Amino acid sequence: MVLGEAPDPVPGTGQVVVDVAFAGVTFVETQMRAGTDQWHERPELPFIPGGMVAGRVSATGVGVAPDWVGRRVLAGTGGTGGFAERVAADASELITVPDALDLSGALALHTDGSTAAGLLEGA
Repeated sequence: MVLGEAPDPVPGTGQVVVDVAFAGVTFVETQMRAGTDQWHERPELPFIPGGMVAGRVSATGVGVAPDWVGRRVLAGTGGTGGFAERVAADASELITVPDALDLSGALALHTDGSTAAGLLEGA
């Protein structure tokens, strides 16, 4: 991977821009990039990894209430784009993060919590 520049996202209708504090990384994503995941195709380049982020909403698009600005959220990126300073995300899929939970913990719970719960259930 290499650092690069990309234009700042602009929120479309029903979207917000999230200033990324933490980007999630799953085992599946690492295997996809390595070309060793048998269920997903390797992404075409150029590619910005990261399917889930945690951060604060900094802008809203048409149809999104302006009171989202400043809220701490988890946001899906549609599979790409999380390894960036800012991402556009669908407002309908945002998850508000309570103040009592730090953003990195919220992201870890979302990204790996279901896997851990499944392993525990299976055991």
